[in-house]
Amino acid sequence: MQKIEFTKMHGLGNDFVIIDKRSNDIQINDNLIQKLSDRRTGAGCDQLITINEPHNNNADIRIDIFNPAGDKAEACGNGTRCVAKILFDENNGKESLKILSDAGTLIAKKVRNLISVNMGIISSDWKRIPLSKAMNTLNVPIHVDGFDAGVAVNIGNPHIVFFGKSIQSVNLKEIGPKIEQHHFFPNKTNVEFIEVVNSNKIKMKVWERGAGITLACGSGACAAVYAGWKKKLIENNAEVLLEKGSLHISIVDNEAIMTGPAEISYNGYINI
Repeated sequence: MQKIEFTKMHGLGNDFVIIDKRSNDIQINDNLIQKLSDRRTGAGCDQLITINEPHNNNADIRIDIFNPAGDKAEACGNGTRCVAKILFDENNGKESLKILSDAGTLIAKKVRNLISVNMGIISSDWKRIPLSKAMNTLNVPIHVDGFDAGVAVNIGNPHIVFFGKSIQSVNLKEIGPKIEQHHFFPNKTNVEFIEVVNSNKIKMKVWERGAGITLACGSGACAAVYAGWKKKLIENNAEVLLEKGSLHISIVDNEAIMTGPAEISYNGYINI
């Protein structure tokens, strides 16, 4: 039996189990991921993330991100900020970090008591998202009552964003998986529903690919602000209101910079 230590963290309720593999080469398999991710029999999380030594000197660390079923996710904004907090706590004098993920190298910085991550370039090219065929990515023809046609983007992972007058009317549990698995998205997709409050503030509900309903989604917030800006509904600098707080997103030269809190819930271990 192996004792595996982990840290439970969250960014606005979007929660993670983080395993540090730098000093202990733990075998990550579907059984471990599913056991730790289960909210009744394990720690419970939206994603499990491992911290690994980088392949080269161009990054401080490398992360792998796993959905509860065991499949990998390319990007996770809130999870990246949580990992960054661990490293900043280890190195009090450090002001920035390079974190390598499957979506590329992400730059994290300390901003007072918050953490900022540059999530990289957002693409609205249909091949990059990817979509199953060429179409206008600002008006993807998926009908949802009370919402405009979707805006499809890629920010290291695929998203589709819908704008409407009230996000309270959305039955995420019913409609989320249908859109996630829509035939337009060969790699499936994350789904965001947005209500514009004013030119610098939006409300968001999210269905995450491979995870379901989550309280927050960093890459989803970036996708939403980018989509709203492209549709001329909001400015390129906006607050995204979520159930347990806010993320601040700035779009600069088509790159998304996300700032928000990252908190440690507890440290624990599991015997496998």
